[in-house]
Amino acid sequence: MLAIRDLSRTVAAKTDKIAALKLCRGLSGFLADANSGCSKPSDVDKLAVLFQNCADVRSLKKLHARVLTLGLGRDVTLGSEILICYSSLGVLPNTRLCFQGFLNNDLAQWNSAMVDIFRAGYPEEVILLYRGLKLHQIGLDEKTITFGLKSCTELRNLLLGKGMHADSLKLGLSRDKFVGSSLVGLYSKVARMDDSQKAFEEILDKDVVSYTSMITGYSENMDSTSWKAFEIVSDMLRSNLEVNRVTLVSLLQVAGNLGAIREGKSVHCYSIRRAIGLSDEVLETSLVHMYTRCRAYQLASAVLKNSMQSVASWNAILVGLAQTGQSGNAIHHFSVMIHEHKVIPDSVTYASVISACAELRNSACAASVHAYLIRRSIPLDVVLVTALIEVYFKCTRIMRSRRLFDQLMVKDVVSYNTMIYGYLQSGMDNEAIALLKEMMAECIAPNSVTVLSLLAAIADHRDLVRGRCIHGFAIRHGYCSDVDIANQIICMYSSCGKIAAARIVFASLEKKNLVSWTAMMMGCLSCGHGGETVRLCQLMQQHGEKPDSVTVMTAAQAVSELGHLKGVKQIHCFVYRAMLEKDTKTTNSLITAYAKCGRLDLSIGLFLSLEHRDLDSWNSMISAYGMHGLYIKVLEMFKLMEEGNINPDGLTFSSVLSACSHAGLVKEGLRIFQSMASIYSVLPQEEHYGCIVDLLSRAGHLEEGYKLIKLSTLNDRSSVLCALLSACRTHGNTMLGQIISNELLELRQQNPGAYALISEVFAQKGQWNKSANIRNRAKESGLRKLPGSSLIESAEQANTLR
Repeated sequence: MLAIRDLSRTVAAKTDKIAALKLCRGLSGFLADANSGCSKPSDVDKLAVLFQNCADVRSLKKLHARVLTLGLGRDVTLGSEILICYSSLGVLPNTRLCFQGFLNNDLAQWNSAMVDIFRAGYPEEVILLYRGLKLHQIGLDEKTITFGLKSCTELRNLLLGKGMHADSLKLGLSRDKFVGSSLVGLYSKVARMDDSQKAFEEILDKDVVSYTSMITGYSENMDSTSWKAFEIVSDMLRSNLEVNRVTLVSLLQVAGNLGAIREGKSVHCYSIRRAIGLSDEVLETSLVHMYTRCRAYQLASAVLKNSMQSVASWNAILVGLAQTGQSGNAIHHFSVMIHEHKVIPDSVTYASVISACAELRNSACAASVHAYLIRRSIPLDVVLVTALIEVYFKCTRIMRSRRLFDQLMVKDVVSYNTMIYGYLQSGMDNEAIALLKEMMAECIAPNSVTVLSLLAAIADHRDLVRGRCIHGFAIRHGYCSDVDIANQIICMYSSCGKIAAARIVFASLEKKNLVSWTAMMMGCLSCGHGGETVRLCQLMQQHGEKPDSVTVMTAAQAVSELGHLKGVKQIHCFVYRAMLEKDTKTTNSLITAYAKCGRLDLSIGLFLSLEHRDLDSWNSMISAYGMHGLYIKVLEMFKLMEEGNINPDGLTFSSVLSACSHAGLVKEGLRIFQSMASIYSVLPQEEHYGCIVDLLSRAGHLEEGYKLIKLSTLNDRSSVLCALLSACRTHGNTMLGQIISNELLELRQQNPGAYALISEVFAQKGQWNKSANIRNRAKESGLRKLPGSSLIESAEQANTLR
């Protein structure tokens, strides 16, 4: 009875006293029966109840020991209860050998154990049981393979999943709908949609679950192949299968990812007609998110207005607005949510609003949200503090970010990563490296995200020295085996102009994925090696990798820069074969490629064929007209954009101002230039000032152009001054030319063309000694002009895409 009292005290510490007394009485009665030498069937039921009420590991182990003492270790019912109890208390992996004794050669018992363990959240243990079944040659059935595949999906273990797929083929089980659906889920999880589609097609008796698993797979992969989801649901309806709520939610996610507003509306109408998901929070949230992603903000607000207005629905519209660049609108909706509708926000809401403030670089708004959290005594967890650190970094409030970071009681790897990346983006490389050392001193191991953040920031700054240091750090700590980090190292070396080093890293990769090939292609393209980019694209296909939209865009840019019209046409044909024609970004790249190769008619045809034209589509077409000297068409397109309420960006204004300059439209060009900041909130950059200076120079308004440059907020005015100096030489304005020349000399130019211009200006004024001195100064600095070159397409150029 002493053991019983100890057990009672242990249970009472975790549960209430009544439950402890019940457990004590039940165990006392059971022990009394056991001591009398009888073992009844009801004993198993009593023990099962005791296991269900067990609340701590010590009590569980005592009960388990009693089961083994009574010779019930092989009882299947008790074994199942023991499994569930160990898994619920989180100690299943440590006690694996204790419960495997109740498993005999009965496959049903093994399957039951696999199901229980999988549902308890231990996929690794399921895989061990699967291997045990094969080792003991007990056999496999559809249930075994189904839960084995589900475990591989959870672990994203493609290699082991392929082995189970082979087992299903040997046993003729791959056509089973449960096995097939699990295969679809596995291949979808690792973005192998072609394999997923093949596994789906093999299923003989497809049901709603099979179709939904395939549609869900497409919803999780945000590329143009997701359009097939709508074809699959059409086939499902033709098979007289009813679509359920899960199917509709997945379809709405696909529509949101693709920006397919028409298909999204169809799904919405279907749900209304069939009364599916009425007053269902998940479906309503999915509708709000879909309409927001498709930029149909009025429809999203209407759905939200007629819904239960849960915090999840509001979060959906806030996240959608932030993702589509409507950060200001997101902050407005947050204000409406808490003040007008009195919806209580959660941590996701606050994190979304803080992210919106970060995108706007609005420190005042971020501080207001921060103050709101403090006033309401809302605890600042690691997620919220990390979001605040990020927003203050983006708003250049570095000391405030550091104070928040230092106030964190428990710092994790994510908070350290945010601080390190913030320091790097702010140009504070030494502080970032010091924080990395502090992180390791605190025994917080850097993860792959840490290294990726360091490499990405260094690539942006093109800091080769620190890039090599991080590469060495990755090698020493074994991160180079991570293909994502290796890909980022390739990008880092490419951005620093060290394409040879990038090639070495690329060649050392044992398993190259699609991102590896694309990163190497983009690196070669950025370094001016278009021919090598095309060869890499061909080699990638020979290795069995199928190009995606990003690869196609890179290849299209490469062949267009080579002037290879045949290659562009081949890429266009590949786009149709791969069913990428509905991908707007791919079509935009083809519009530009055809224009560069002289086929403006094909560019126009592609633009008109687009169902969903985004800002890049308009920019591509405007740029195409500009390339071919059709400047009036450029202005017409810009007017259509204004009428269609499509806000232009910096690239749009560069093309339009250049067109005004070549067409001699001074008043129109100045009006558009002034509208950049006043109407469209686009801050003029160096290229915009260059265009407007060129416009004024062509019209002979050189002094006005010089005044404009002096009033500009540009940090580096050298290139714009060079353009104006060239105009001064053309128009013979030697007085202004000398003033500009002196300014350029003070800036210590490293551009050989600038020295040549300055020398010619002094020569025009008859100051030959100064002219000669300028040329000698350029020679002493080792500056020389590169000779020009032209490109002629070769008839023997290789095919681009098969």
